[in-house]
Amino acid sequence: MMDILKSLTPDELGTVLIVLGLVRQARLWHKQILDHKIEQAKLNKK
Repeated sequence: MMDILKSLTPDELGTVLIVLGLVRQARLWHKQILDHKIEQAKLNKK
């Protein structure tokens, strides 16, 4: 993985870092949605 990152130009590296950041945010957002749905399902069962 490090060899790949070292071989990238600064512009390519910036793009990779932006994409990785967006993927991380999307995963966190998706986890929050799933947690909310689970919580709502528990409340609806009561």
